[in-house]
Amino acid sequence: MLARLRAGLAVVMLAGVFVLAALVLGGLLAAVAWIFASGLPGGVLVGAVLAAVALVLVVALTRVFRTTPVAPDGVEVSPVGQPDLWRLVREAAGGVGTPEPDEVRLVAEANAGVTESSRLLGLVPGARVLYIGVPLLQTLTRSELLWVLGHEMGHYSERHTALTGVTRRGLVALDEVVAGLGPRHALGWVFRSYRSGYTRVLHALWRHQELEADRWAATLAGSSNGVSAMRAVASSSSTWSTYVHEYATVGASVGMVPRGLFSGYAEFLSDPARSDLDVDRLIAEEPHSPFDTHPPTAKRIERLHEWGREAHTDSGVVPDDEPALLVLSDAPAVTERVEEHLAREESLTRVAWERAVLFGNRRRDEERALVVMSAVDTLTDGASDLSQALHLVAQGRGRELAELLADGRTLDDEAVAELVRESLEVLVRTALVSAGHASYVLRWDRPDVIVDEADLEVDVAGLVAAVPDNPSMSDWLLEVLREEGISRTWYPSISSAVLGPAGPEVLAVLVMKPTWRWTTPVVHVTEAGLAVRQLTYREQLAIPPLRPRKTPAQLLVHSMRRTGLQLLADPDTEVVPWSEVEQVTYVDGRRPRLSVRRGGRRTSYRPVAVVGDPRQACARFTYGRDSLG
Repeated sequence: MLARLRAGLAVVMLAGVFVLAALVLGGLLAAVAWIFASGLPGGVLVGAVLAAVALVLVVALTRVFRTTPVAPDGVEVSPVGQPDLWRLVREAAGGVGTPEPDEVRLVAEANAGVTESSRLLGLVPGARVLYIGVPLLQTLTRSELLWVLGHEMGHYSERHTALTGVTRRGLVALDEVVAGLGPRHALGWVFRSYRSGYTRVLHALWRHQELEADRWAATLAGSSNGVSAMRAVASSSSTWSTYVHEYATVGASVGMVPRGLFSGYAEFLSDPARSDLDVDRLIAEEPHSPFDTHPPTAKRIERLHEWGREAHTDSGVVPDDEPALLVLSDAPAVTERVEEHLAREESLTRVAWERAVLFGNRRRDEERALVVMSAVDTLTDGASDLSQALHLVAQGRGRELAELLADGRTLDDEAVAELVRESLEVLVRTALVSAGHASYVLRWDRPDVIVDEADLEVDVAGLVAAVPDNPSMSDWLLEVLREEGISRTWYPSISSAVLGPAGPEVLAVLVMKPTWRWTTPVVHVTEAGLAVRQLTYREQLAIPPLRPRKTPAQLLVHSMRRTGLQLLADPDTEVVPWSEVEQVTYVDGRRPRLSVRRGGRRTSYRPVAVVGDPRQACARFTYGRDSLG
């Protein structure tokens, strides 16, 4: 009964999106008509602003009914090519009383899911697709996989997927309205409040649907297998997330992806450092929120135990501990196809692990080092260097640095010490590698290991351990680095090693002061010319962490990842060839300024974050047409 009420309320609130928008839209149009009819001074401008708001509402709401065809993710596997997997899928579908899906696709995620392309608000069924994550096949048993498949098929049995598409598009429409109106618009506050309520109701409905699907799976494969599967999925989600963050994506910023992602995951799991994962603690400490789409794992396990006692769901169920990966015919070839698909989708070149780690970790640390130095710049009120960064921490200002880097998060003393230590390690690692005295190597216990010319690990943690609150140790460390050829005035920069078609080299990036329209201009100094992008509020909002406002350093790191080829291919980027640039003026200092004259017109920018050397970069192409100070 409660589930029906929630479903009905979700549908009513979806309709309420249109009612609210219609009321606001009607009011706006009436205001526009009255303003033009009354002939008030400035009425044209006010009317144009209100009409623009109305257009935002109309465009956003059309997304609820307009379905954009999207290529399905993953690699499709056929019943002929994978008979054992399809046999298990059919067993799960038959066991919960629903037809088998139209497609089964393998994806690079530690999850499984189902979709349905229904039409007319779910009244007309559509194609049904089952997605199975390869990492789950690597970590589950056959019995646990059957339970997971029964859970996904249970969503079809209960018709959960019928309205999912339109309700999700309702959320998208509200997001579009909020993003289009901006963070300070009065109407934006109204729609943000409605979106919050709609999301809470919708997610509460989804959480209940997950429990309904769990019950179907328990009836099919038993509660004990369900508990085992839930624990395995929680463990796999955690380890896969760590693996992707620290290893699988290490070369993404330089156009690389390691060859052998899934075999690498198996090696990652087999490392002794990963064997002590406390699943009970992981489940107990799982964060909860009214906006969660799934119930807490602990609650789902508790329900499974209750069903097992009440309905004897484990009677007659024989556990099968055979690894789930064995359901695949020629598993290495199939997983290879999934890896190739992932590389194509992300436009990455597959390389050996060693190469991805060597170049990817270098770029990753360079980006981190720039963020650290940007924070140091803020605290030292001007351009800084390595010596100033070390002395800042040595003089007891580590908490100030940590709070800037934490971006508003509350930090206790232990968290401050850890963040300061990590920041110093990043600076020293980057300096040693950039000087050619160390290089990154693959270690499954830690992602950021460097070795010297003799292939001996460099104890970076030991080098920086005593620097905080100790000026003499900062001087000692600077002397050690000087002996390695690293100047006290060293400052991190982004290396240009990128694999694949990267287009013209990007020599410098300047993030400018935001405009009144909540966009932030970013100027990329490239070999092809000045590429000017406008970072919209929506794009900025999507940059992690999900906060309304982003620091200049965060926008800078986000912008640095764009290659010259991406800039040329981006329709929203204006590339001004050097042949059309009549004059460039760049003034450095505490308040830098960039001015570009083109076609007799001058455009001025106020940089708030800079990477690279704009003076030197511009001088390469504007000799005799520059005024650089």
